[in-house]
Amino acid sequence: MRRKRQIEITVFAEQTIIIRPLNLPQPGWCENCGAQVPLLTPERAAAIAGVSVRTIFRHVETGQLHFVEPPDGRLLICANSLADRNSGSARNV
Repeated sequence: MRRKRQIEITVFAEQTIIIRPLNLPQPGWCENCGAQVPLLTPERAAAIAGVSVRTIFRHVETGQLHFVEPPDGRLLICANSLADRNSGSARNV
């Protein structure tokens, strides 16, 4: 009589995946506006304003745009200051 062999393999794996949209505005506090405002990545702000990312950085450096630097080191642009700079055309973020 033949004897059947049964092999059981158990694999344990743990994985954490964090999914978040990086280019969507997130609310945050703008010290210059004194209000809770949508905050944008420099790339998103450049796309909305129709300028290069370098232009956005130049405006931040010269104080023409408000910005926030959270503890994680990212730079976030105040959507209200961007809208004011672009005559209100960027309020629909």
